[in-house]
Amino acid sequence: MGTEPSGPLRLLRETHEERVLTALRTRGALTRAQLVEQTNLSRATLSSIVQTLLGRQALTETSEEATTGRGRGRPVSMLTLNPAGGLALGMDLGHRGVQVTIANVAHEVVASGAVACAERTPPARRLELALDLVDDLTSRHEISLAALAGIGVGIVGPVTADKSRPEPDADLVHDTLGARFGVPVVVDNNTRLAALAEAVWGAGAGVSSALYLRLSYGVGGGLVLGGRLFAGAGGAAGELGHISVDRDGPACQCGGRGCLERYVSLTTLQERCPDVLEARDAGAHEVLAEAGARIGEVLAAACNTVNPEVVVVGGELADTGDHLFAPLRAAFGRYTHSQVRRTARITRAALGPDAAARGGIALVLTTTPPEASRDIRRHDRHPPRPAPHHRPDDLRALPGVRVLRQHRGRRVRRGLAARIRR
Repeated sequence: MGTEPSGPLRLLRETHEERVLTALRTRGALTRAQLVEQTNLSRATLSSIVQTLLGRQALTETSEEATTGRGRGRPVSMLTLNPAGGLALGMDLGHRGVQVTIANVAHEVVASGAVACAERTPPARRLELALDLVDDLTSRHEISLAALAGIGVGIVGPVTADKSRPEPDADLVHDTLGARFGVPVVVDNNTRLAALAEAVWGAGAGVSSALYLRLSYGVGGGLVLGGRLFAGAGGAAGELGHISVDRDGPACQCGGRGCLERYVSLTTLQERCPDVLEARDAGAHEVLAEAGARIGEVLAAACNTVNPEVVVVGGELADTGDHLFAPLRAAFGRYTHSQVRRTARITRAALGPDAAARGGIALVLTTTPPEASRDIRRHDRHPPRPAPHHRPDDLRALPGVRVLRQHRGRRVRRGLAARIRR
């Protein structure tokens, strides 16, 4: 019988295990070949580590059909963390609604729902709505949060990396949720979290670097490198909406002048053409073409600096299709140098209104230590459910709130829109 390594060899092996666990937490399901690439371990070392983790039930293995272009493909073995290894909770406290999504460590969404609220709804009330929605989802889907690994929350507005600087909204969220659930809580701007979600689950999945731009009533962005959200020194990396496109342009609330947001936000474009999203007439087409050209120029400057593999464009304005994207791509090609132009791919976002909440989950999975997933047998498979947070018996009783949708098609209230604009 073999013996467990000790001393430096044991430490080395645990380091290798942590690499594998971290890669699967960050990326989700991966093949052995992909794990070799992600961890820089040799095939022999990886094989030994995987077998150990499978034996501990920390990992699960499934087979999927791989298409080869010649008909039926051969099964490909995919590895994930054991879904029973814990849960992550994502929240988006957006302008026009609150979204809550729950997923396990294998990146499987187990419940998701949203409620609408007015833009003037105070942050504390938005948080109450999120907590009530958590209780509703866990009750309906019989989900225990006893093995909750952490909570990731997206809020409107900047979140800096300077912990000594007071940020009332972020502090309220962090302190309230930390006291309520007793787990790590991470808070970031909801647009940046949508960027992370697109890189993990959406249009940027499988690449190492992605630049995200969200075109909505505000304009924001995010930068993901190596599957992780890149914050920069002050937490503002990827903030494309505040790149100046006209130094003599109108003043912006950020303190700059002529920022991209002042020209291409949905608020600004609808002032010029109220039905710009429908893109039905020549006037709307002209407005979109002008906006696309400005956006393409800004993206070109950003990509000349960062050189990402993919540029993901989301938000309501992206739904106008080629009316926006054709001039955007033309300007992008005109202002990028050949190496960037040859390698960068521009695509529409793939995720829906729960993107920022999913990004909160991804943030938890990329920042929470993987030790809890090392041996699933340490966890009780059927722990008791915690006492629910106080809430009305039915979310319909909440003043000014409409329940929009529930995961698996369940609805509390019928006949309402299934999409919210943030």
